[in-house]
Amino acid sequence: MSNPKLRQYVDKIGDIPPMPDVAAKVLRTIESEDCSANDLRKIIERDPAVVARILKVANSALYGFTRQIDTLSHALALLGMQTVKNLVLAASLRQVFTRFGLMEKLLFEHASITGPVAHRLARELSGKFDAEEAFVSGLLHDLGQIVLANNHREEYEAVFARTYNQNIGFVEAENATFGFHHGELGGEVARRWQLSELQEHVIRYHHEPEMLSELPEDSQRLTALITVASSSLTLLGVGRRSPAEMLDPEALGAWELLGLSVDDVDGVVALCKEEAERAGSLISEG
Repeated sequence: MSNPKLRQYVDKIGDIPPMPDVAAKVLRTIESEDCSANDLRKIIERDPAVVARILKVANSALYGFTRQIDTLSHALALLGMQTVKNLVLAASLRQVFTRFGLMEKLLFEHASITGPVAHRLARELSGKFDAEEAFVSGLLHDLGQIVLANNHREEYEAVFARTYNQNIGFVEAENATFGFHHGELGGEVARRWQLSELQEHVIRYHHEPEMLSELPEDSQRLTALITVASSSLTLLGVGRRSPAEMLDPEALGAWELLGLSVDDVDGVVALCKEEAERAGSLISEG
């Protein structure tokens, strides 16, 4: 950690949230060479709430199956293990919050929708992207905000208020309040959760496009993709009380790195809006 204030903060709180148990076990299992669909099913079935949400999402417009998916085994057969793994992460993300008021609901909304939007962009934009990796990275990119909301709720509610009332970004408001921003803190969460280096880079640098040139090429492109997805959703008001002002892609190195210009904004944002509406089941209750 190069930021001394971040180091002091992490040493002081000692309360980086653990990855939800079912998600951690699924990730470990799916990385093993002899992982089977039956192994995954047995792990996921231990958490009925996660099973219920997976089935709800699998039967939503996000996937568009014409037949009803009634069991976890059916979902695994139709969706595949990688997609079910992503749905487990999406379903269990809410468990990381210690409370769930309006602020947490907005944070969860933005993160949950960024996952499928990044997945869609990975398939639509030119370039070699792993769409499943994009889903997970989009889902987890704001982990640092969860830590701040859990440990300093009043202060972070004030940060939220500043972003809305003064029309400034989260990074500026967080730096003014804490001396670091949620990307830096989220990178530490990713490291402690033993996520891949690629995902750690996305989480740590998605608000720092000026750092992209220092990253490996795959990290550059995926971080840029998540930045585009997240900023487009901010523009649409996803995870905010209202839409943000028009963004300027020329001021965001991420857009340029993906070959996007100001002429592409409307098309990209329209695509993100379409996918956000399809992904509604990822944030709905039940």
